[in-house]
Amino acid sequence: MQNDYWSALWFGNGWLQSIGGTGTTWFKLNLAEGDVDITLSHGSLRVFGGYMHYTDDDPAGHNARDIYYYSIEGVADITHKFYTAVRFSQALARDGFPIPGEGNFDDYYHDTLTSQLWRLSLGAGYRFSKRLVLKAEYAFEHGREANGDGRNSENFVGTQAAFQF
Repeated sequence: MQNDYWSALWFGNGWLQSIGGTGTTWFKLNLAEGDVDITLSHGSLRVFGGYMHYTDDDPAGHNARDIYYYSIEGVADITHKFYTAVRFSQALARDGFPIPGEGNFDDYYHDTLTSQLWRLSLGAGYRFSKRLVLKAEYAFEHGREANGDGRNSENFVGTQAAFQF
């Protein structure tokens, strides 16, 4: 769409956005994704992967690039109420793309392009009922900026109480 600066599509903790300069009037991404969801007797396995091709009309340069991403997640019921989960995900953009992840949003969404980012998340949860769940997660996140510098020490810890009404 003309004069849009970001899309309604969320990726890597930020909206997909134009990476062109001030003369850019449009950008587009072509996307394809495949998903597999396997339900097991005491858990589940989910896998997805995709591809994005970015292009814009930046008069200052050629910004076309390809972005690949995937994730695999397993959830195991330890008891009827207690479960554990593990997820590994990765995004690859050889020429760099705005992927904030758990890093400083202003740095990695506006200023510095990321060429590779991976995250390993370990979690556990307790189902008090069908409508109330308490969860905890720790995520290790590392990667590389487009210039080759490392992205390290962007780990995350979180807890959540989820209530359905």
